[in-house]
Amino acid sequence: MIRSVKRISAIFLLGILTTGCATNNNLHNWGNYENNLFNYYDRPELQEAIVASQIEFLRELENSGKRPAPGLFAEAGTFLLLEGDRKGAIEFYQKEHDAWPESRPMMSVLINNLKDEQS
Repeated sequence: MIRSVKRISAIFLLGILTTGCATNNNLHNWGNYENNLFNYYDRPELQEAIVASQIEFLRELENSGKRPAPGLFAEAGTFLLLEGDRKGAIEFYQKEHDAWPESRPMMSVLINNLKDEQS
């Protein structure tokens, strides 16, 4: 009887300890970023569609009141800049700046440089 109580206690304790180590994978919403990024570089013929898909995902998140994972606004801005859309790049760099305080120094420099180049 005592052995079975000890076993049950050990199993219960093990269960508590392992659930305490679980991580919250829903902390940030990455959407389909990994696949999109891979395909962006692996399949150049899809780049325009991938950028459009990523931007649509970000706008849907914004409309739902959620914020994307750090760097996703900036990545979209860089995609747009590579396509020659400076105004779109500035818009998404500004969104990154506003959403993530840690990125403000870098985003400020990028935004200011792009605005200076437009003048």
